[in-house]
Amino acid sequence: MGQDTQTAGRPGPEKRARMSRVALVVGALLALEAVALGLKAYEDVQTREQHALESLQREAVALAERLNGQAREASSVVALGQRSGVGRTELASTLTSLDAILTLRDAAQSPPGSRVKEAADATVAAMTRSESLALTTTGDIVLVMEQTGFPSLVAIGPAETWLAGPARDVRFSLVGDRRLGVGNPALAVATERANPTMPVVHSAENLERSASACAPVARSSLAACVSRPLPILGTADLLRLLTYALLLAAPLLAIVGLMRMASQDRKHREVEARRAESAQGQLELVMSGARAGSWTWDPVEKQAELSPMAATLLGLGGAGTYSRDTVLERIAESDQAQVTTALNEASVKGWLQVSFATKDSEGQTFVELRASPMVLEGDSGPTGGQPLSGIAMDVTEHRRTDLRLRKAERRLRNAIEGFSGPFALWDNRNRLLYWNRSFAVTFMLEGTLRAGMSQDTVALAQAGAIRQEKPSFEDGNSSLIELHSGRWLKVVERTTAEEGRITIALDVTDSVRNESQLERQKKKLKALVSELERAEGRATELARRYQEEKAKAEHAANTKSAFLANMSHELRTPLNAINGFSEILTEELYGPLGDPRYKGYAEDILSSGQHLLDLINDILDMAKIEAGKMTVDLQPIDPVDPVDAAIRMIRRKAETKGIDLVLDAEDGLPDIDADHRAIRQMVLNLVSNALKFTDKGGRVTVAVRRRSDMIQIGVTDTGIGIPRDQIARLGQPFEQVSETRDRNFEGTGLGLALTKSFAEMHGGRITIASEVGKGTRVSIYLPVEREVAVPDVA
Repeated sequence: MGQDTQTAGRPGPEKRARMSRVALVVGALLALEAVALGLKAYEDVQTREQHALESLQREAVALAERLNGQAREASSVVALGQRSGVGRTELASTLTSLDAILTLRDAAQSPPGSRVKEAADATVAAMTRSESLALTTTGDIVLVMEQTGFPSLVAIGPAETWLAGPARDVRFSLVGDRRLGVGNPALAVATERANPTMPVVHSAENLERSASACAPVARSSLAACVSRPLPILGTADLLRLLTYALLLAAPLLAIVGLMRMASQDRKHREVEARRAESAQGQLELVMSGARAGSWTWDPVEKQAELSPMAATLLGLGGAGTYSRDTVLERIAESDQAQVTTALNEASVKGWLQVSFATKDSEGQTFVELRASPMVLEGDSGPTGGQPLSGIAMDVTEHRRTDLRLRKAERRLRNAIEGFSGPFALWDNRNRLLYWNRSFAVTFMLEGTLRAGMSQDTVALAQAGAIRQEKPSFEDGNSSLIELHSGRWLKVVERTTAEEGRITIALDVTDSVRNESQLERQKKKLKALVSELERAEGRATELARRYQEEKAKAEHAANTKSAFLANMSHELRTPLNAINGFSEILTEELYGPLGDPRYKGYAEDILSSGQHLLDLINDILDMAKIEAGKMTVDLQPIDPVDPVDAAIRMIRRKAETKGIDLVLDAEDGLPDIDADHRAIRQMVLNLVSNALKFTDKGGRVTVAVRRRSDMIQIGVTDTGIGIPRDQIARLGQPFEQVSETRDRNFEGTGLGLALTKSFAEMHGGRITIASEVGKGTRVSIYLPVEREVAVPDVA
């Protein structure tokens, strides 16, 4: 029984052999499975490393292309700015990847060992190799820019800003003539490889491995490299081994899928971030073209953060954070209080909008700030004290246009107010927009009118000032209105381009009154026409009598002319004989007469004969003038010659009477077109009259002067003078001053009439000025001959 118990407690030899075979088979199977799993794991590891190296290679190529894109963008912006005259400092501020832009000449003059000097040396070396990108030992990327017609430029920027920041387990670097690691100084990159574009795997003594891939950067001797750790056995390998061993492929595959989704999501976020950055850059370019920039205001810290364009509009150095006082210093003093109030009240109002003028030496710039509270993620809504964010816009042109419009509106308002008649402007809905003071005063609407009143309401309000209204037959859009004051207005309405209406009223009181008077005159004219028709028979008889009387008058005139002509011959012939013989007797040509009284009688006969001859000549000349047969022969003459001749002819008479006769002629007088005989006759008549009415010891002055375009011949005496009320009668034939006849002055009154007629025949006139007891001045005005301009050949 004990033996059986022992046999039952441990296996027998067959069982152990069987178990040994099973174990051997299982072990073999396990060994085969292990070998298969190992081979599969090795294959998977090799595949994963190959994929990782290919991914690194694509990332290196993308990094190199991004560097090339940044270099091309920077070169394009700098070249465009250089051609547009934009300053290098301003260009550098708009490009975040560059710290400075200098000419190669200025960079080469920098102190040795400095960043700029290193950049200049790298630039010279790159230019010898016809490259546009270089790397300095101080970790700067140098961008070489050459443009025809402009000096070569050197742009400097740290390599960290050109390379994307290190992602998780990924490191970026540049490889050039010298080693440079970015993001991890301990990163080891092979620099002596013949082909830097092929990815490699590096192993360290602590079994840590890393993979690197490089791609050449165009137009340079640089290579952009990407490196990340590459473990010997990763989590994926373990999961696969567990999958094969434990048949948990589904969970492992799910985990791998989730990891891949996470990786794709991260890449998607990176792509979206790059898109957002690109959109932000395009927005900045658009806002820069529109002269607008972004800004934020912190009401707690009292400071503003400005974009480059916003800072430019305010005249500040560049983008950055500025205090309120610094911003206010760039605003015109007249607008500082307004801007301060707007900033203080913005947090309470929840918005900000203010415009102001800046201090600018080249010309005043107007800027408008708009902002609203920034709602951060997680905030329920705007609250007091939150930062404000908005835009700053250049509104200079808008402000200037607004000022021009306001100025034009003021001129228009002044013109309308200056219009004496009523004026009103209505919109397309017949509502009152504008009116002048005359409109309110004329229709007694002062204190009643207001903008927006309908035209019907205004018509009812002005009805109290209107007595009657009737349409105008001249224009269907006008009417005539009579006010209670008796004034008549013509009201005209016209449509404007905006479908509104203009009402203008003109004062036509005089026209209406004249029209009424014209109607009355028409009635009178009709009555007069009737009267004339009744008197037509009498008019015919009167016309016949008029013709008869006219014929008689013409016959009498012709008879008078014939009589004067015959009498002139009949009278002159004996007078010439009488004057001639009396002059012989007076001169005692054939011996003395004996008794002295005979000589006196002969002188009286000569004087009477000459006087009678002068009277006859004057009468004949006046008759010729009245008959229109007297003419003058106009010739260019010196105006002093006929005057002097007349004075010489009458001087003896003046000496005989004891009167001082003086000729006062101005030097350099021009010639005039005149009749020498007529001028002499006019002067003789005037001087004869002056001598006649001047007592012994008096003075007669004959002055010849130029007065503008006329020659004045003035005869002034110190005689008895002429009363003012009788001057108007002088110059008419046979008219004399009544008082002179009491003093027995001889004459017929024809001398002054002849003088006036001769002056008018010359295109001139005469004037008479006199004062009783002091003398008389009679002036003849004759036009100067037209002067012909002689060209100056010199």
